Amino acid sequence: MQTVLLILSGILGIVSPLTYIVSIARGKSKPHRMTRFILLFVLSLNFFGIVAAHGNPGAVLFAGINVTQATVIFFLSLWRGMGGTSVFDFICLAIAGIGILGWKLTGSPVAGIWFAIIADFFGYLPAFFKTWKHPHTESAWYYILGTLSALLSFIAFPIDTTSIFQIYIILSCIMMVGFIYRKNLAKALR
Repeated sequence: MQTVLLILSGILGIVSPLTYIVSIARGKSKPHRMTRFILLFVLSLNFFGIVAAHGNPGAVLFAGINVTQATVIFFLSLWRGMGGTSVFDFICLAIAGIGILGWKLTGSPVAGIWFAIIADFFGYLPAFFKTWKHPHTESAWYYILGTLSALLSFIAFPIDTTSIFQIYIILSCIMMVGFIYRKNLAKALR
């Protein structure tokens, strides 16, 4: 069963960013540049932290896919993205940098994962605010499929300390989907 869940997670983990990449290339999605810059470093930190902590194969696979897609999406954000130069963006970059520094100073792979979560959250704040204001600039499919990918890799193995990043990603993706559809939900509830 673990193998099936990992394969499905891997497939969704590849399809999810592909849908986002196509959406960006077509000009429909406009990723936040600073968020994508920070995420590239944070997801690299997370991947190396999980590998160094000898994380379970699900966590390693999920982190590896994430760092690969982060690289591609960052470069696309330079071409088709928005934002990335406000004072708030640079404050988020500084706080994310503190998270990266925290990992290096502790030398602990597990602490590195926790610092990666802190850095990722502050890296995502500009995108959260952008999506709240401009929900049409994001692709819901990217986050829906990302949630499913993280969830499948999470349930494939017993929960351990390296699973916390997967939990965080699930919650972040759900938030983004909520922000994307918030206006539609508000209309439906009236």
